[in-house]
Amino acid sequence: MNFKNKLIRTLVDALRPNALNTSEEKRFLILSTTGLGDTLWGTPAIRALRECFPTSYIGVVTSPIGKALLQHNRKIDELFLAKNPLLPSLISLHRQLRAQKVTHILNFHTSQRPMLPLAAILGATEIIGTNGINKELDFLFTHSLDNDPVHEIQRRLAIVAQVGAHTLDSSMELSLSSEDEKSAEAFLEDLRIPSYLPLIAIHPGAKDSFKQWPASHFIELGNRLVQNLGCRIIVTGTPSEKSLIDTITSHIVGAYSATHLPLLATAALIKRMNMMIANDTGPMHLAFALKTPTIGLFTPTNPKLCGPYFIDSALAIAKKPTCTPCIRKSCKEPFCLMQIGVQQVYDAALNLFYEKGSLR
Repeated sequence: MNFKNKLIRTLVDALRPNALNTSEEKRFLILSTTGLGDTLWGTPAIRALRECFPTSYIGVVTSPIGKALLQHNRKIDELFLAKNPLLPSLISLHRQLRAQKVTHILNFHTSQRPMLPLAAILGATEIIGTNGINKELDFLFTHSLDNDPVHEIQRRLAIVAQVGAHTLDSSMELSLSSEDEKSAEAFLEDLRIPSYLPLIAIHPGAKDSFKQWPASHFIELGNRLVQNLGCRIIVTGTPSEKSLIDTITSHIVGAYSATHLPLLATAALIKRMNMMIANDTGPMHLAFALKTPTIGLFTPTNPKLCGPYFIDSALAIAKKPTCTPCIRKSCKEPFCLMQIGVQQVYDAALNLFYEKGSLR
């Protein structure tokens, strides 16, 4: 155990309340303070909790992007924001959480080291999570699960199963407001695209360069789809990706860029697409959650762990990593993704379009 964790153990032992929260009805707190995909992977488990404990309190500690995604989820009673860095707001957050007298804490995924120690001093009778992914802080759990190679949705469902929560619906959930829907409608109306033309979104960006399929491939793919399907291409991305998006948009006939919409308005736009083709990144998971027919491009990540999960309108195209071991963030060129050719994605897009996308 390193020095930081030894210090944490000492502090937790000193600050842990003598009396635990004992309530006849279970009161749940979920820890999910990471990214977009991680947040959405937790929504089936939240559904399971609400279905099995319809009157119990369910709070979620989440990240800024998680708060945006979960703000309209009616299965959640309260959201708590874990700011980054967490330490300056730790005392305030502890005060808010302690007041809820939660009995069960369920750790889906946290990236900040102080988060799990904070949970350990809230007085919950049980703290449940997965071993091996908590910066060696597993000793803070009262009950832990082995880190088996299962899909992230399944891993979270296994955590809530420890308190007796189950669901028959393992699909991800994303609720949009009427304002989000109106923003997407206004965006499309401004483009004046004839209603009979299919709409296909492509998302060429990603946080990490090694997850980005080459821009030239997206351009060739987009032009072939326009020529053969008579569709319009909408290229989505963040403002920071504007240069990439503009380059690709300018080289695809009749394409449009969408880089200025807020997160949930972008989701509402994706919801209106006949199909989406994306790198393994956040908007791909938005499309999965909204049941937009989607092709996800994977490598070096494993789609069996983080790709489409029992979604019949989604397809993962994946290749094995070219380097052993994978150097991940040190990779400057997407060698793995270069194994995926334009023809393979084009063929898959046609099949998915005629099977699912053209029916929307």
